[in-house]
Amino acid sequence: MRDRFKSLRAEIIAIIIGFSFLIALMVAILSFFISRRYLLESQRQSSYINIQLLGNEINSDLNSVIAFSNRLLLDPAVENYLSGIKAGSGEDRNADARKLSMDTWTHLNSEYRINSSYELINRFMVSVPDGSEFLHIARVQNNSTLTLAGNIREAPFFEELISSDDYSYIGLVSSPVNANDRVRILPVIRPVRRFYSSDIIGFIYLEIPADVIAAHINNIHFPEDCRLYLTFSDTATYRYENGEFVTDRLPSGLVDYSLPDKEIRISLLPSRSELRSRTFFYIVIVFLVLCFIILTGSVIYVLLRRMINDPVDALLLKLERTGNGDFSRDPLIEWDNELGQIGRGINDLSQRVDALIHERVGNERAKQALEYRVLQSQVNPHFMYNTLNTIKWMATIQGADGIADMSTALSRLLKNVSKSSEQIIPLQSEIELLNDYFTIMKYRYGGTIELIYEIEDDSLLTSPVNRFSLQPIVENAIFHGIEPKGSAGKITIHVYSKAAHLYIDVTDNGVGMDEELISGLFEGSQGGGNDFFKDVGIANVHNRIRFSFGEEYGLSAKSVPGEYTTIHFDYPLKNSADDEP
Repeated sequence: MRDRFKSLRAEIIAIIIGFSFLIALMVAILSFFISRRYLLESQRQSSYINIQLLGNEINSDLNSVIAFSNRLLLDPAVENYLSGIKAGSGEDRNADARKLSMDTWTHLNSEYRINSSYELINRFMVSVPDGSEFLHIARVQNNSTLTLAGNIREAPFFEELISSDDYSYIGLVSSPVNANDRVRILPVIRPVRRFYSSDIIGFIYLEIPADVIAAHINNIHFPEDCRLYLTFSDTATYRYENGEFVTDRLPSGLVDYSLPDKEIRISLLPSRSELRSRTFFYIVIVFLVLCFIILTGSVIYVLLRRMINDPVDALLLKLERTGNGDFSRDPLIEWDNELGQIGRGINDLSQRVDALIHERVGNERAKQALEYRVLQSQVNPHFMYNTLNTIKWMATIQGADGIADMSTALSRLLKNVSKSSEQIIPLQSEIELLNDYFTIMKYRYGGTIELIYEIEDDSLLTSPVNRFSLQPIVENAIFHGIEPKGSAGKITIHVYSKAAHLYIDVTDNGVGMDEELISGLFEGSQGGGNDFFKDVGIANVHNRIRFSFGEEYGLSAKSVPGEYTTIHFDYPLKNSADDEP
């Protein structure tokens, strides 16, 4: 009995357990990575939605401030004030200036308070370029109003903002208007130009408190360990923490959202604790799936043991009985499943083995009888050789040289056909066989056919060729080429070599062939012309060359109807001694 640990059953069970564990492990690993990736993407998507919502609210406020600023830039009262505040001289000038300032201030204050951006702007100012004359409107008090415009002009961000082509945001800074004001603001400065020229006649200044941005941040719930960052023009970055904006640098792993048409970017570092809690939840699910797969594999293992063990034991017992010589059919192993098919196969095999044993005994007896008959048939060739030799000597004595030559040639041909078993012989030996055959054919046709050899180098005669390969070609040339012509004919055999190939061209000046007949040659439809070599046709020669030397060698044909036919041999060029073991 085979070792149970090396049995097919053990291998199947081991494979099932191994695959169950492998599948469970792969499912667990893939589930973990897929769930973690899903969690990361879900968290980043949720974070992006939050900061997009925050960004849209901040962007809406900034657009409202910009709209108010654009109204100031296009307000005729602002242009009249900046153009006429320094006009005139003397006491009339001072009176006109005070009246112009009061009227403009009243107008702007009214516009400011009824505007939707009122809660977004702490203060705004309209000033001439040098800051000597200005109008200031604010929701908050400041310590001094005498040098406000000058303080703004001396602020480090003034030149950058006023020279910008569009609205620009440098970041959250302390107010230059009130040094005691610790609240950070986002300054907005734009130049005021004349309506009908590009001359700058002043500037406007607005302050947006950072509390406006903080209020929007506080309205959105972020996990405690999230980190929110604001970046202005890729130069100033602030981290929002405990209601304040602290200068900081951007870490990796952020989710970004850029405000439309503004160089302001909001970045959020997602919560790690939230990710850990969700990851733990998915790990529990993956673990439960893993346990389910392992449990399923265990149930399959138990079922397979019951389904396989008993049938396999019965099959092994039947094989053991068969090995001991019991070839009877056992119907108990022919179940209605795949193992039952194997059982039926074993029963069929046992009966076939029994039949083969009886057949083998009969074949041995028939073989012995056949060998006896073959031994008897060997008398006939020896009798023919002796008879032909007797005819040859009688013809020689009587001076009938033609009969002697034909008898000698036929005797050698019969000897080669019946005795020699070599399939590959030197070209010289093949030519000798061909000469014997042609001697017979020459006398048969009364000397009207001629065989000519053109051998470029005698060393080529040692190259190996297939035995009885030239004779069928010459025979085909005589019976299908020259004989239908009805006149004398000539067959030329040209032997030459090139590039490690031995080439033999057999050319006759017979009736030729068309393409259909040439195709028939290599399909085996054209055979020999007599009964002696009728089984050795051109297709046979072509196939034997390919079988012996390779697919790249063999025969080809070229013919012109009414002129000639050439059969081209292609052999590898080597000495016949190379084929000897």
